[in-house]
Amino acid sequence: MLLQNLNKEIVGIELSGGKILKGSVIDSSSDIIVIYNGNMFVYLPIDHIQSLEIDYDNEDDVQQPSERPAFDSQVSSNKDLTLTNILSHAKGIYVEIFVTKNQALHGVITSVRNDYFVFESPIYKTMFISTKHLKWLIPYSKDQFPYGLSENEFLSLSSINNQSLNDTFKSQIDQLRNQLVVLNLGKEFSHIGRVITVTGQIIEIQNGKSNSTYFNLSHIQTVHQV
Repeated sequence: MLLQNLNKEIVGIELSGGKILKGSVIDSSSDIIVIYNGNMFVYLPIDHIQSLEIDYDNEDDVQQPSERPAFDSQVSSNKDLTLTNILSHAKGIYVEIFVTKNQALHGVITSVRNDYFVFESPIYKTMFISTKHLKWLIPYSKDQFPYGLSENEFLSLSSINNQSLNDTFKSQIDQLRNQLVVLNLGKEFSHIGRVITVTGQIIEIQNGKSNSTYFNLSHIQTVHQV
């Protein structure tokens, strides 16, 4: 694979949405590239990489890591790294993830399903996140918690529970019929309302004025209840 020839190279990566990340290539597969930005290991699904350039001058003076990342091609008996494997290994570990255009999320992954995962955030509580929209994942260092919270404070602010989960993103949203939800972190007023129906790839949301808006599920990145 071409990216495997870039091991230890300093690169600049442009992601979907125009985000630029720089770091040293640590690991890669047909699914994932892992870079070290001088401070943290960043896991990037290749589907969201728009372009990649080698920074021969290392203008940001990115240093090589002194240790291996938490998850690499050795975590699964040298099997190819996949996004699903990374998410599964990250369960229960505090992470930063980037899904929407302008806001990182901090919390913990509690479950990984067929095409989505469950993310507990002290800000947004239980979130259902479409796997295909995940742009990066950064594991926290040991004993580090989001927002400077202690573990007990984090648990008291989140809403971790044993609710029943469906296998697919669509069926999980369908389970939220008649519930008040926020889509895509409420970037638009129309993203906040009550789930009326989920038919095929279309979800109907009714807003505060009882007007309906219809969304294509393919473009729903996150869902959380009010």
